[in-house]
Amino acid sequence: MSEMNKDLYRQYVDGFMRRGDEAVADRIVDENVVSHDALPGQPAGREGLKIAFRQLRGAFPDLAPELKDLVAEGDRVVARFVVTGTHTGDFLGMSPTGKTFTYDEITIVRFENGRIVEHWAEMDSLGMMQQLGALG
Repeated sequence: MSEMNKDLYRQYVDGFMRRGDEAVADRIVDENVVSHDALPGQPAGREGLKIAFRQLRGAFPDLAPELKDLVAEGDRVVARFVVTGTHTGDFLGMSPTGKTFTYDEITIVRFENGRIVEHWAEMDSLGMMQQLGALG
């Protein structure tokens, strides 16, 4: 099961996170997925996740999560990313700065019946906001 979940997560990262193909999210993410670290105001479930990624890609059209490590055990997959992007659109009320950022992120997802049902993410949001000039 762990190897299958890793393969599904790779498809999710490449298809949905990188390319924005929402059909991939529809296939791999449960409609009632619980995002434990949602963006402010993000609606619940898969539709909320898709809305959040539309907002991210609108603010950072070149958003590029680079998968560095992928570990799975049982129903959980843990991923380590280096994420880069350029701030060219509004992000949570912050006007575009044209600045680029790089941050590290660790994500945990839980699978059930071949679908992501829970999601946790820890990212260096402070470092990201400093790079964008939002914080001193």
